Amino acid sequence: MIADKEKCVLVVVDVQEKLAPHISGIDEILKNSKKLIKACRIFGLPIIVTEQKKLGNTVEELQEALGEFKPIEKMTFSCAREEKFVEELEKTGRKVCILIGIEAHICIAQTAMDLIEMGYDVHVVVDAIGSRNELDKEIAVQKMIVAGAIPTTTEMVMYELLKSAEAKEFKDILKLVKE
Repeated sequence: MIADKEKCVLVVVDVQEKLAPHISGIDEILKNSKKLIKACRIFGLPIIVTEQKKLGNTVEELQEALGEFKPIEKMTFSCAREEKFVEELEKTGRKVCILIGIEAHICIAQTAMDLIEMGYDVHVVVDAIGSRNELDKEIAVQKMIVAGAIPTTTEMVMYELLKSAEAKEFKDILKLVKE
C-alpha cells in the first residue's frame, strides 16, 4: 500500500506530442494520468514531469491538469540517470515514487529499476503507463515487479492516499473517480 501522502511524489514520464499517438490504449492512459495528476494536486503532492528531447511538449490534456510546471528535459531513458531529475527528486525529500507515463518498457522500466536501486519505493500505475506494443508493456510490468516495483492502478492510488472517507479531500477525489 502507498505510504502517507507526505512521503509521495508523482513522476510523469515523457507523455509527449510526437510519441503519444503511437501508444496502445493512449486514450485510457491519458484519462487515468489526468485523474491522477488532479488527485495529486488536491493532496498537495509534488509532481515531477520529464520530456525526452525531440519528442515535443507534454500533451495538452496533461498540461491543463498540471497547471504551471517546468518539465525536466532529458536524453537518458531512465529519469534517474538525468542529474536535474535526481536533484528535483531529492529536493522533495520524499522516498515513494508513483510512476506514470510512456513508454513502459523503456523509460518507465529503466526509471523504476534505477529508483529501486537508489532506495526509493516505486509504485507503477499500470493503467497510466503504456507502450506502442502491448507485449512490451506486459513484459515491462513483470520485469519491474521482479525488480521490486509495486503494481497499482489510478483508483487504488487515489484511495490509498485518501485513507478514509472522513478525509477532507474525499468529496474532491470522489468527483475525480466519477469522471
